[in-house]
Amino acid sequence: MTLFAEQLDPTNLSECPAPVMLRRTTAKDAPRLERFFRQFEEVSFCEWQDARCLRGVLVQKTTTSFIALDLSGEIVGAVLGGMLGSRGTINHLAVSPMYRSQGVGQRLVEAASADMKRVGVLRMFLFVDDANLAGQRFWSAQGFCEPRGERTLERDL
Repeated sequence: MTLFAEQLDPTNLSECPAPVMLRRTTAKDAPRLERFFRQFEEVSFCEWQDARCLRGVLVQKTTTSFIALDLSGEIVGAVLGGMLGSRGTINHLAVSPMYRSQGVGQRLVEAASADMKRVGVLRMFLFVDDANLAGQRFWSAQGFCEPRGERTLERDL
């Protein structure tokens, strides 16, 4: 059982010209999720993030992930994140170009944020590539801002 096990009722995204259904991602979705994220250079999806890796992530109790599906069942948007200590993170978000600026990304972020808030997360963070200006505008519109006095450091293991 995950921290985020509470079922989300499928949400009809009525702002979109074509109906889109939002649902929680399962481990069975891992191959499709990998293929979807790999379509977008701006997602910074690493070569080692394959379906096997995603399956392992999706079954972790601290992971939250949702996909947006069109009427044919194709993924048109996805978000993957989770809880790190007392903070939440969005690791990846992508929306198909023809569904952008229609509320799909915002709904995915709201679903992940609601999951985190339900388990006591009060602050979320994420990374946006310096060259991804559209992504920076999107995240600013969602209420995210650059932290003052912090620098992020990372290393591969």
